[in-house]
Amino acid sequence: MSVESPVETKQPLVIPPLQIGPYSLWPPIFPAPMCGISDRPWRQFAREQGCPLTYTQMVSSEAMRRNGRDKSWQILDMQVEEQPVCAQLFGSDPEALASGAEDLERAGAAIVDLNMGCPVDKVVRTNGGSALMRQPALVRDIFIAIRTRIKVPFTVKFRAGWEKYGDEAFTVARIAQEEGLDAICIHARTREQKFKGNADWTILGALKKEFRIPVIGNGDVKCTDSAEKMFREQGVDGAMIGRAAMGNPWVLGQIAARLRGEPDPPPPTIDERLDTVLRHAEMMCMRKGEERGLIEFRKHVVQYLRAFPYAREMKTKLLDAKTFEEYSAVIREGRASIHELAAAAEAGEAAPAESS
Repeated sequence: MSVESPVETKQPLVIPPLQIGPYSLWPPIFPAPMCGISDRPWRQFAREQGCPLTYTQMVSSEAMRRNGRDKSWQILDMQVEEQPVCAQLFGSDPEALASGAEDLERAGAAIVDLNMGCPVDKVVRTNGGSALMRQPALVRDIFIAIRTRIKVPFTVKFRAGWEKYGDEAFTVARIAQEEGLDAICIHARTREQKFKGNADWTILGALKKEFRIPVIGNGDVKCTDSAEKMFREQGVDGAMIGRAAMGNPWVLGQIAARLRGEPDPPPPTIDERLDTVLRHAEMMCMRKGEERGLIEFRKHVVQYLRAFPYAREMKTKLLDAKTFEEYSAVIREGRASIHELAAAAEAGEAAPAESS
């Protein structure tokens, strides 16, 4: 008589709140700061999905000092009602960064974050972003300058290394802990990888074991299962979602539900996606004016429509729309066509031509 092996049951995922300064952040799932994406309307969608903290786009400390507050404040677009919000700075001059951090604190930023992870060449050439990882003495000067000038929590986001994993990340983490920063966030790719290849999460677990400072993991968290895997295997204190949430804010809510121990929410319906596109476009128009709002919304709508790869005609019309009324008409007139195309795609049939 054969004896069946016992079925291995997975232990419930128990994730405590992440404490950053006075903020108890739970569930600890956060949208990454992304240039051109993390504007105020996008942050509102992230909060609606259950994120306890949102991040602004990064702003240059040198630009804040050289050009005044106007342009930088348009990028940040922080409002009291969206607290807590973390404002992200980049630069390389300790005094400029400290002055910018003070401005952000006065403007109501709940947390100030230093960007040491941006791999883009034009940022690296200015000695900012991930270029700082190779200059530990300067990093310490920057950390001291900012930490002594602001009372709100101060965090830093950096990469797993420059060309290879490990050395620079451990050095930055050690300096951050020694100089009293409140948390670190690590994108588990090197600068040389930029956004290519796979993230190596083992750096997250190694940093978590070595240091007391809270560790937020970033890189290749694309769904509930990958988020859970990062928490279980690397022991991170929080997870940050970047490109996977572009055009798909619902993934944030799905991960938040998993961390709360709730059933995974169903994916959004076609109508929910289209209604969100329309609502997001309207919010952009209200914040930035109709012409500028729709121009800036183009990067968002391209991401939203990834869910409808067969909707090329709708995408073209939305990118060409000049008014919100045109936007509404395109979605209203194309809604039935999208349902038909989606049904055909699901059935494995040749997709019918979009109706105009």
